[in-house]
Amino acid sequence: MKKKISMIFLSLLVIVLITGCGITKEKEVKEQTLVCTTTESDDDMDIEQVISMTYKNDKLKQMKMEVNTKLNNPDIKENWEEFKKSMDKNNEEFEKEGIISKVVINDQNYEYNTILDIDFDKASEEDLKEQGFDGLKDEEGTLEESKESAEKDGATCVIK
Repeated sequence: MKKKISMIFLSLLVIVLITGCGITKEKEVKEQTLVCTTTESDDDMDIEQVISMTYKNDKLKQMKMEVNTKLNNPDIKENWEEFKKSMDKNNEEFEKEGIISKVVINDQNYEYNTILDIDFDKASEEDLKEQGFDGLKDEEGTLEESKESAEKDGATCVIK
C-alpha cells in the first residue's frame, strides 16, 4: 500500500513538474538606466550635469543628479571661500528616507559638486515635493520619453 501511494505521489509530482501545475510565470522585470549629460563652459567655469534615471518596467524607480562645477577664472578662484558660501546656501546636505543630498568640495582644484540621490519607492510625497519633484513618483512617462525630452533640451543620453 505504501509503495502504491509513493508511486501515485511520484506520478503526481512528475505531472506537476512537467505541466507547471498551471502556474504562470511572473512578468519579467526589465530594468534599464538612462544617463543624460549636459555641459556648459565659459571663461569663468565649467559645469557638467549628469542625471541617471533607473526604470523598472518603464516606471521611474531611482534618480541621481550630479552637478559638477569647476572654476577657471583666476579672479573667481581668489574668492573661492565666498563662492563656496554662496553655493552652500542653495545646497544643503541632508539624508531623509529615500533622499540623500550631498556636497563634495575639492579646494585644491576649485571644484564644487552636488549630488541628489532619490529612491522613489522609499521617498515620501512630502519630501519629494520639498525638493521640487512632486508628482514625479507616479508619473507615467517612459524611459524613451525621458530620453527624447532630455535630448531636445541639449543633453547627450545613453541607455545602460
